Amino acid sequence: MSWISEEDIKAIRQQADIVDVMSHYITLEKQGKNYKAICPFHDDHDPSLSISTDKQIFKCFVCGTGGNVFTFVQKIENISFLEAVCKVAEWIHYPLHLDTSKFQVKVDENQPLFDCIQSYIRFLTFELESENGESVKRYLSQRKINEDIIKRFEIGYAPESSRSVKYLKAKGFNEQILFDTGLIRTHDLNTYAVFDHRLMIPIHDEHGNPVGFTARRLNEDKDIAKYINTSETKIYHKGNLIFNYHRAKEFAKKNKRCILVEGAMDVIAFEKADIHESIACLGTACTKEQMTLLKRLNVPLVVCYDGDRAGKAATYKFGKLAVDYGLNFSIVKNTTGKDPDEIFNELGKDELYLSVHKTVSFVEFLFEYLPNQYDLDNYEDKKKFTSEMQAFIERTCTDFEKADYYSRIRDLTGFDLSNSASAVAQIKEPRNKPSVIRNMEPLKNGRTLAEYGVLWMILKSKLAADQFKDQIGFFQDPICEELSLYCYDMYRNMDHIDFDVLMSYIEKEEVRNLLVSLMENPFHVYEYNEDFFNDSLMKIKECTLQDQIDQINNQIKNVQDPMIKISLASKKQELIIQRNEINHRKEG
Repeated sequence: MSWISEEDIKAIRQQADIVDVMSHYITLEKQGKNYKAICPFHDDHDPSLSISTDKQIFKCFVCGTGGNVFTFVQKIENISFLEAVCKVAEWIHYPLHLDTSKFQVKVDENQPLFDCIQSYIRFLTFELESENGESVKRYLSQRKINEDIIKRFEIGYAPESSRSVKYLKAKGFNEQILFDTGLIRTHDLNTYAVFDHRLMIPIHDEHGNPVGFTARRLNEDKDIAKYINTSETKIYHKGNLIFNYHRAKEFAKKNKRCILVEGAMDVIAFEKADIHESIACLGTACTKEQMTLLKRLNVPLVVCYDGDRAGKAATYKFGKLAVDYGLNFSIVKNTTGKDPDEIFNELGKDELYLSVHKTVSFVEFLFEYLPNQYDLDNYEDKKKFTSEMQAFIERTCTDFEKADYYSRIRDLTGFDLSNSASAVAQIKEPRNKPSVIRNMEPLKNGRTLAEYGVLWMILKSKLAADQFKDQIGFFQDPICEELSLYCYDMYRNMDHIDFDVLMSYIEKEEVRNLLVSLMENPFHVYEYNEDFFNDSLMKIKECTLQDQIDQINNQIKNVQDPMIKISLASKKQELIIQRNEINHRKEG
């Protein structure tokens, strides 16, 4: 990554419309002159994300996340700020000039691990093309996996143990790196490669970095696991990864859907059918991190798990979690009892293609699945079935759909829910509260609000910054203090604060969120206002004096020496006089 000038950052921000950029990722709904959306950064059900077209900023009023066009892309893509600037520049076709002489490259501490795995991938693909891999190539041909797919997925062959270890060491990777990547283990003081005589399919993170493998056995020895994956390492966290995500996400946005399957071979089955937007969670139980990645795609999901009993159970578990995360998804009505790979190989490409167009809603799926999980001749089971169905119907269906579904429940159970109140499935209150400025109460209500007011004036005026440093010097609120330090630093080189440049400097999210909250101008003071600034300063001074008075009161309670008590009482009286003078000035 190279240095990007402040002038370029400002020009890109001015030319890039935040609404256009954000609409690449999430669905926006116009509200007056601004927009609102479901927040992708927390478990949101009602639109709580506000986008200001005038100020070109966004703010979530539940989780507190906010920023400009760059910080949105940075957060949703999980990339660096400069990478986000480059991405936005590319979208608007801005001719970005990079100056490598001004930037000290930050080396990713995990890069040696990525390099090691990439080197191992090259070894595996070489082995597949060698005489050792001839039988594996025949196996792939039998599975109808052609050369294009082999190259696209970098499929390879892991030979017997010692050869791969020797190769990687010859390439300069020491044993510690091999351990850290999960490629070798020790047993009885002997070192051996984890993958031995297996078909190897690399796994990448969301950015395309190679982090591990899923490996299939090449014989029918039942004593050997059919599939094994890389064990947990510094770069391979199974619960954070989705297979093929880095390749499929652009196809998903283009085709306005993403197909979720169980395993890597199912993804490859869709590739064989020329469908490129399929992905797989590494295991059927999705984690919250994986759900966040799925939500980030901002396209409808088509869930295509296996058609057997286990696949339907996995679909049920996924559906419950997906409803909690507010995902837009439908479920393939798989009546074949087969997985996608079996459908392609046994029933053909057309059948697999058609299968993803035969979808039902989660509630429709439940009407087929849940009656087999309950004994509907048993009264208690009927109550449980009805309660579960009602909860999902209330959360996911329109009034028209509810009427139809409740009629079907009545036919199945005899329970009439037609007059049911829509209060069964209560959505929990968000756990994350706004980190700054929840409700802007009158200034008299506290020191923190006064500090926000002073900080807003510092953002608007170098004079305010100088006066605050001279009269008080620091903020009690640590986030205010940190933001003020950025301001002082900018004022050393310029006579005003450029909000775009300031936003690009800030690394901590809570500091950036405070800046966004202040930019929304809760005080309705648009430029430097001497009266507002002085009132805020006096409030801070008053609170500081009151803190000192309270501290002396505690000391007086805890000392026994009468002379010390007299001295403390005298100091307290001086502080009270100073506090009263401030109050008189405020009233005057």
